[in-house]
Amino acid sequence: MRLRIADDVVCRDLAGESVLLNLGTGTYFGLDAVGTRLWHLVTEHGSTALAIETLIAEYDVDESRLQKDVEALIEQLLAKGLLTTDVEHTPTAR
Repeated sequence: MRLRIADDVVCRDLAGESVLLNLGTGTYFGLDAVGTRLWHLVTEHGSTALAIETLIAEYDVDESRLQKDVEALIEQLLAKGLLTTDVEHTPTAR
């Protein structure tokens, strides 16, 4: 699944952390430094897999723990309408 920033979302970096705002819903969401790095990687590449690979290389972290944490954060961002998916780019499973 390809991820992208939802149309009505703005992001502001503040001293290494970020604040996300969905202008359509008024939903605010704060990210710490690692969450901010993930946000930039996902929005740049559109892929959680590439983001996880990069974060594993940059941080001393257990891969399975990172995978779970990333998936949980992505689910929250999708649920709050801050990220969306481009389902037309998702390959059909056979």
